[in-house]
Amino acid sequence: MGLNITYLFAIIILVISVFLARALFVLPFYRLNYNCTDNNDITNNNVSDEITRKKIEQFTSKRPLNAFIYLGSGGHTGEMLRILSNFNETLLKKGNTLHVGYSDEQSHEKFENLIKSSFTSYKDINVKYYKFIKAREVNAGYLKSLESIIRTLLSSFINIIEIKFEMMGKPHLVLLNGPGTCCIIALWFKVLDILLLFTSSHIIYIESLARINSLSMTGKILYLLADLFVVQWEELIRVAPRAKHFGILV
Repeated sequence: MGLNITYLFAIIILVISVFLARALFVLPFYRLNYNCTDNNDITNNNVSDEITRKKIEQFTSKRPLNAFIYLGSGGHTGEMLRILSNFNETLLKKGNTLHVGYSDEQSHEKFENLIKSSFTSYKDINVKYYKFIKAREVNAGYLKSLESIIRTLLSSFINIIEIKFEMMGKPHLVLLNGPGTCCIIALWFKVLDILLLFTSSHIIYIESLARINSLSMTGKILYLLADLFVVQWEELIRVAPRAKHFGILV
């Protein structure tokens, strides 16, 4: 009896160790470094940015891409649509599959108008839609916000599981730019990355153009979760040294 307990305890320790090691590999905490303090640091960062850009282009040029995007309503949706327009040759390329999350019908309609525009034929790409609940309404109280966050956590998990399995084994990425619901989406993707092993969601977060000297609340959280954290103003590299800067994207 005592020997069986010892074996069981050893197995539990081994399983925990495997998942802790997996968490260290999946979560980008270990890639956090110190703030840039001089021009040489920024120059080195720019060289790294160019290498990263080339890797992204190489990654997305070989096979049809599966991408998840989230339309966060209002200005967030506007920026995401401009990103899709500016990088339509990669993101809206023929044969790609777009998994589109949205929380309001207006964002849904704006995206469909973009797809039907001259950038690409609606039949050239496969589009799948997923309705999400907003994590927090503007000017909502603490209790109301807590309630909506819990509802979003539970409802979004079902969507993320479906999206994750749709994208596994194919070139894919998760493209986010806010608002707070993106934190929950990124969290679930990372949890599944840890549990499923041998898979990565390739989360890319693009900070809002409005953020010049400080990160948004969503940005501060996604800085810890995103595999690639992109800022549109070089000043933010001093605040977020792991960030990449490719200029204005929207």
